[in-house]
Amino acid sequence: MLDRSKLSFRNKLRLAFLIVTILAVLTTGGLSYSITSNILENNAMKLTQDSVTQSAKIVDEKLNKLMLVMMTFMISQPFRAMLKDVNAMDASSYFIRWTEMDNVFSQARIAEPLIHSIYVSTPIGEFYPSSMNLNRQTVFEKTPLYKRSAQENRNVWIEGHEDTLFLGGNRVVSLILQPISSDPVKDVYVVVNIREEGLRQLLDTGAEGGAEQFLLNGQGQPALQEEGTMIQEAVNSGVITALLNGAQTGYAPDQLNGEDYLFNYARMHLNDWSVVAIQSKGYVLKDLIYVKWMIAAITASCFLLALLVSGAFTGYLLLPLKGLQQVMKRVELNDLTARFESNSQDEIAQIGLRFNRMLEQIVKLIEKVKEAETTKRTTEIKALSAQMDPHFLYNTLNTIYWKLNLNQVETSQKMVVALSRLFQLGLNKGQEVTTLEKELQHVRQYLELQMFCYERLFTFEIEVSEEELIMLPVPRIMLQPLVENSILHGFDLMDSGGLINIRVERSPDREFCIIRVRDNGSGMDASEVSSKGERSNDGGYAIGNLISRLQLYYGDRAELRLDSAPDQGVTATITLPLEGEMQHVRS
Repeated sequence: MLDRSKLSFRNKLRLAFLIVTILAVLTTGGLSYSITSNILENNAMKLTQDSVTQSAKIVDEKLNKLMLVMMTFMISQPFRAMLKDVNAMDASSYFIRWTEMDNVFSQARIAEPLIHSIYVSTPIGEFYPSSMNLNRQTVFEKTPLYKRSAQENRNVWIEGHEDTLFLGGNRVVSLILQPISSDPVKDVYVVVNIREEGLRQLLDTGAEGGAEQFLLNGQGQPALQEEGTMIQEAVNSGVITALLNGAQTGYAPDQLNGEDYLFNYARMHLNDWSVVAIQSKGYVLKDLIYVKWMIAAITASCFLLALLVSGAFTGYLLLPLKGLQQVMKRVELNDLTARFESNSQDEIAQIGLRFNRMLEQIVKLIEKVKEAETTKRTTEIKALSAQMDPHFLYNTLNTIYWKLNLNQVETSQKMVVALSRLFQLGLNKGQEVTTLEKELQHVRQYLELQMFCYERLFTFEIEVSEEELIMLPVPRIMLQPLVENSILHGFDLMDSGGLINIRVERSPDREFCIIRVRDNGSGMDASEVSSKGERSNDGGYAIGNLISRLQLYYGDRAELRLDSAPDQGVTATITLPLEGEMQHVRS
């Protein structure tokens, strides 16, 4: 596989030429192929739709002619005479009527060759052409034809089936008619058997473009016997049933067994049957194979041409870059007087000019950095001094003064030592990072000083669950803001009984150090907890400032959480990672 990171810019540029050229050719070819295939598909579907519509029209006209022939048959004198005998239930003239109607049967079959046979069932007997051999084993009232006619009580079209009324086992489509009579007549059924093969020939005559046409009844089932499995699979899949729920005519592409097919249909007007055509999309688009090969040949030719031309283009385009590269090599050798020169105004020339300006800025910045280094230490000391709480310092010195006035020399000495130790641990020799042991000593000195200032107001406890945790590197002056918050705000309404507990322990997964600072002060509601990110009114460390420092040093791995409720004290929990602790440490 090609490692693009090791390619030279020249080769990358040539590769870009080739990719753009091939993509353009493939995109053009793909769009051309897609447009052509869509045009061919639409033209094929429209052509097939015209064929299907024409076939439906031909079948409709043929069946309408058959209906007209049968109406003529039913208004003939012999048929009306037969109906008169049926109404009178007079069977004495049966053979005379049968002989008279035989001529009418022949005329109907001559008028419409599609008719295979005609059968009339009446209470006084059966009438049929004398040339046909009636199946004596079959009783009309027990056939599916009779059941369908009795259920629907109208002219009924019966799908293709084997003729059970006459011998020979011919495949026919049956039409059961109600007799035309001015007088009410019961239990008279006229069955017209149509040659199934004749209907199929009508459909095959209109089929074009490799399409297979077939008839479906109103329930979406084949009206004729179909030997092809594809038609039966299309019917069973439900694709055609969904298609027939649309308008009078229509077409749509769909899939069958993972292959694409085109479906067309047209409803017939005489009954609820439809003519449907199905054809393979691959057959319709077979001529596009030539287009595919043409696109492949054009792509290969363009690739070779781009390969030849790209070398000359890249050489010309890289000339300014080579000049800029030489200037950079001189700068790399500490020659800050090197400058890029070009008469062009293109983007590379603009980069060169900005590189010249950057060199000038670098020279100025070097001078500024040297000057800044000399003042850096002074600035850090001033910043640390600014962090000290002047209110706390004033209170402490004032307490020492009054205790000296009261001759409490020993207490005053302890306070001075504690204050000195507090400053020593807080300054930490200018280092921003200290150990947890020194941080606990710092907060202990602070709390002892505050106990001298606020006698009997509170007591404190410091607990460390594991001795090795005290060597953990932590930011300095991290705990003082939390205990200061407890003294100034948690115990402000108390005269005595305050308690501050500081506990250091390892998290259950042993990957974090947990430091909890609890007090039993007045507590805070939810709004006060959320407002602790702002600077305190007393000018000391703000909780928000501490959160910012923790995020600066540890990123998202450290956390400070406040839990409190009114009259239930405050618990501040600091979570510090034990591995890869510091992300940023100031020197």
